[in-house]
Amino acid sequence: MTETPRSQLSLLKSHGIKPVKRRGQNFLLDGNLARAIAADVLALSPRVLELGAGGGALTGPLLEKAEKVVCVEIDRHLCGVLQAEFGDRPAFTLVEGDLARLDWDATLALAGEGPVVAGNLPYVLTSTVLFALAGLRDRISGGVFMVQKEVAERMTSTPGGRDYGVLSILLGSIFAIDTLRPVPRDVFWPRPDVASAVVRLVPAQRWTDQEFARFTAVVRAAFEQRRKKLRSVLRARFGYDQQVAEDLAARAGVDPDLRPEQITPPQWRALATLVSPEGCK
Repeated sequence: MTETPRSQLSLLKSHGIKPVKRRGQNFLLDGNLARAIAADVLALSPRVLELGAGGGALTGPLLEKAEKVVCVEIDRHLCGVLQAEFGDRPAFTLVEGDLARLDWDATLALAGEGPVVAGNLPYVLTSTVLFALAGLRDRISGGVFMVQKEVAERMTSTPGGRDYGVLSILLGSIFAIDTLRPVPRDVFWPRPDVASAVVRLVPAQRWTDQEFARFTAVVRAAFEQRRKKLRSVLRARFGYDQQVAEDLAARAGVDPDLRPEQITPPQWRALATLVSPEGCK
């Protein structure tokens, strides 16, 4: 029998569940949207690591076709709901854990080879999860997340845009990122103050761990002075004199008059191979 949007609300209330504001809980009630997101997820891999599974709005549609679904949930009462609803499914595994302290390697291993990571991310943990995803880039097929609309705009922003910054560059240097669909506020319980969007991240470029760590350090340091021109950043933040700074920019193919927020991810990658983060002041 096909679920209706009301069924998720009825399920939660039947278990005595009430949203916990301090955990940023907003439960998805729209069954059609949940199935659409599940299709987006399973298009990348039949093995899924679902973060913040809540009451199982996405878990149910995923389990209809997935080979494996590993759900992470911190709320003990919600874990009880998930276990009661899906505990008898061979493809289902539940991990009671905190995303802020999650053992990513061990949890990812439970999902099998090349899983897709998915979930409705609470705002306070969005950056934590996305940067963790960057570290897992060689072990996943991608990610599909519901995030606040402003976060989606930052993730997909382009150089020179108001939202372009460290998150845009670090994620954009690894993943092809798309906004799949907007999500209105009225499909949640309780209704959040902001709109959301579903974003997809698919690994697109290869990096060694050492190269990406260096790249990250350089970008983060440079963006501490994002309004200054590159030549000034290289002088003030990295300790190079003006001539060396201009030579480095030229070798990387970057105009030294550009500001950090105007430089593309490929240009940052070229710069990071030349600039020593150990020289940061």
